[in-house]
Amino acid sequence: MHLIFLLYSALWLPVSVIQDRKEDEIRWSQKSELEYSDFKGAVPGNTPWAALTASYIYFTYSTTNGKISTFKVYASFKKNESWMKTARADVLAHEQLHFAITEYFARKLYSDAQQLRTQSGNISASANALFNAVNKECDQMQETYDAETDHGVDAVKQEKWRMRVAGLMKQYDPYPETVE
Repeated sequence: MHLIFLLYSALWLPVSVIQDRKEDEIRWSQKSELEYSDFKGAVPGNTPWAALTASYIYFTYSTTNGKISTFKVYASFKKNESWMKTARADVLAHEQLHFAITEYFARKLYSDAQQLRTQSGNISASANALFNAVNKECDQMQETYDAETDHGVDAVKQEKWRMRVAGLMKQYDPYPETVE
């Protein structure tokens, strides 16, 4: 299972809220893998699922003279919204791939947002449409991934998806978090 979120601006948040968010958040990194201890959310009663990864694409931007001047994109895993019933390697690997799929679409959004920088006009509408389109694609892939792997139960299909996502990730280079 998977969630997506857009954050336009958090400038009004108190420092304590921002600090809490950072402690609850893991930003995608090539070097870090999720660990069992990262799943801190409460397991809902009577759920048929083994785990839930709450990963989000964050996208903020600012405009100058009707054009995007800076923007920020990153994939985030929310510890307090993610949960796991039982610490099992196959479940963790399945959930890690949900996070990787989110990162793939964050990279896609970054690439497409770079192209938006050359456009003028109703940038907010264009940026929102872009974000919504990328999120829709991400949601669809997350659902297909769960369906085809039977939520990670089918080990053969799980491995095929791992290879597929690894290939997809190579289409887009890692990106700097903020672009100016």
